[in-house]
Amino acid sequence: MSQSSTIVEAQVLLLAQDRVLEPVKDQSSAFEGPSLPSLLDIHLGKLLEEQSLKYSEKKAVISPWQQSSLTFKTLYNSTRDIAHRLLAYGVRPKDRVVVLAGNTLEYTELFFAVGGIGAIFSIINPTFTADEVANAVQFLDPAAIFIADRIGYRNNKALLNILSKERENQPLVVQMGTAAKFNGNVATWKEFLYGASNSAIEPDLLQRYWGQGDADDGLCIQFTSGTTGPRKAALVTHRNLLNNALLVGARLSFTSDDTVLCCSPIFHCFGLVCGVLTAIVYGGSVVLPSDVFIAESSIRALAEQKCTVVHAVPTMFQAMLDHPQVRKYSPEFCLRTGIIAGSSLSRTLLSRLDIEFKLNGLAYGFGMTECSCIHFMTDPSETSLLSDHISVGTVMPHTAAKVVDSELRDLPPGSSGELLISGYLVFKEYFKNPEKTAESFHKDSEGRVWLRTGDLVTLSTTGRCTVIGRVKDMIKRGGENIFPSDIEKLLESDPSIAAAAVVGIPDPDWGEVVGAFVKSIPGVKSDFEVRRKRIKLQLRTQIAPHKIPEHFFWIGEQEGVPGEIPINATGKIVKKDLRDIASHLLRKSSGS
Repeated sequence: MSQSSTIVEAQVLLLAQDRVLEPVKDQSSAFEGPSLPSLLDIHLGKLLEEQSLKYSEKKAVISPWQQSSLTFKTLYNSTRDIAHRLLAYGVRPKDRVVVLAGNTLEYTELFFAVGGIGAIFSIINPTFTADEVANAVQFLDPAAIFIADRIGYRNNKALLNILSKERENQPLVVQMGTAAKFNGNVATWKEFLYGASNSAIEPDLLQRYWGQGDADDGLCIQFTSGTTGPRKAALVTHRNLLNNALLVGARLSFTSDDTVLCCSPIFHCFGLVCGVLTAIVYGGSVVLPSDVFIAESSIRALAEQKCTVVHAVPTMFQAMLDHPQVRKYSPEFCLRTGIIAGSSLSRTLLSRLDIEFKLNGLAYGFGMTECSCIHFMTDPSETSLLSDHISVGTVMPHTAAKVVDSELRDLPPGSSGELLISGYLVFKEYFKNPEKTAESFHKDSEGRVWLRTGDLVTLSTTGRCTVIGRVKDMIKRGGENIFPSDIEKLLESDPSIAAAAVVGIPDPDWGEVVGAFVKSIPGVKSDFEVRRKRIKLQLRTQIAPHKIPEHFFWIGEQEGVPGEIPINATGKIVKKDLRDIASHLLRKSSGS
């Protein structure tokens, strides 16, 4: 079957099939996703080539903030020109090409160019500190580095100056954007594109490498979010990413008539896979409203570009809903579906999206970098269930899931334990880290290899998944296991509390005790001790005494406590930062 036929199959067959999951053979506690549509077996370069022929003059990528767009034909041609240049500078298959930029046309062109010749697109998170960027670049040992001169309000001049200092085996460093060249050791984007004649390159060089790799070759290195520990560099393949985009699109009934707003960063798999790649795989269009998230740019693009699909985390949706210009643009919205992911939802948020955005076909996506983005997802028709936290849906096609205990023994449906995932979507390896790679995989008695996700979940008898938290976030107090999410939900049900995050804090007597970071609603003025006593008194009627927070920290009000609960690009709370803050404040208060 051709790749284009597979995509048609995704659009037609999956919609008609029953999504009842089947138990994995000989493992009644594990569930297997549907077997349709068939998986793609294609290299990124070949896919773009096929789509450029099929959808030639149709817009592929639209960037209103850059006042420009690319059709499938121009995307393919510009991508090959960039690939030609990369080859001329000595980049070859499996070489790393580091990119640090916002949501731009050039970012998408680079992604397809690097992947098209079999090199590895190595993503640096723009929120990294200068030291983190320098360490990541040294670790990746790239053949080329592309850094935007500015991302949002962040000026990258100092960073470019550091990375372009002359040294042995110095890679090519390209300054993307329109600013004047920062120093003589960098090439501007125009110099990179037009600085030398293509005639100096071997005529068949591009043809020799373009799209010639295997679907199981590495395509992209993405650093994990690091919400519970040090970041790791996950290497994912062409098969991983392209098929996740295919299957996410199938569950959303995505077609070539759809236009998806990608306000999520494409340096993260959520934006890259669910936004950019889903649009390309189905011949749709993707809109990049701004280089970093700006609520007004997003709502304007929803209206002006007639977007039918939108993906965002709850904080982004909330910011769009609260923007004073939303009533101006919302009458022009024509949304039918989208994905919300990254953190818990509220009934109020979903109700407002339904009323103000006319968006009542929203799906919840649950996944991780090592699973190429999404491994569980609800159906868009299940939006009404999301606010009740019933589940994050069922396992995706061609994917198996099960729950195990701390000894990796299979648990029956309804039990709480660690989620394990198996299938096409599981990443290749942690780059240069064989020990962590080995720790992440488990081979069962049947010889099947499973990825240990680190997520605490339950799977119902019908295979629906409910997320409890992260294994590393679970608090162990004197032999008792405490799930932070249970306490967070109770705290957030208090009308005086806007948000809460619960962590385990090291304690010499109990091993760990419960600590709560609390953000009060505006206008709450009682002193900390009064609030603490009132909340603890209320919790005594709701949970066991050992689960009641021992320590409270007041977000935006207390010295040494941040103004907001720290979250990453996908809306996940960075709990390791909160644990560090709590430990520091307690040491300081005790004088140690």
